[in-house]
Amino acid sequence: MAAPALELQGAIVAAVRADSSLMALIADIYDRPPADPFGDAQGYVTFGPEDTSTETGCVGIETVTLQLDVWSRRVGRVHAKQILHELTRVVFAVVTVENPIVSRGEPFKRIIEDPDGVTTHGILQLSFGMETRG
Repeated sequence: MAAPALELQGAIVAAVRADSSLMALIADIYDRPPADPFGDAQGYVTFGPEDTSTETGCVGIETVTLQLDVWSRRVGRVHAKQILHELTRVVFAVVTVENPIVSRGEPFKRIIEDPDGVTTHGILQLSFGMETRG
């Protein structure tokens, strides 16, 4: 059985790659980006910081809070905002099987300028309560 956070990451990757509207905006989603991650789309998504906490009781619940980072090299913030919008839609609908998602926190989104002066950085933070089995 996969750990809840690992199952969630796999489900997010699969959902992002299966969504044509989102993939039209990005090159890919990466755990660790390659040397040239932007591709022709001039945008991509990476996994950022992640925290987990466990509640025990009648049913074990692991809360996974993760950050997805959006990177855009297109001029302005519009592209990063489009990616964030589509990414939120896709990730908020993710379903897991082995460790079912039983609750979802409200998404937090932020846009900042990267220190390189060229890249726009979008941040999406989400929390998922996942039932642990086994």
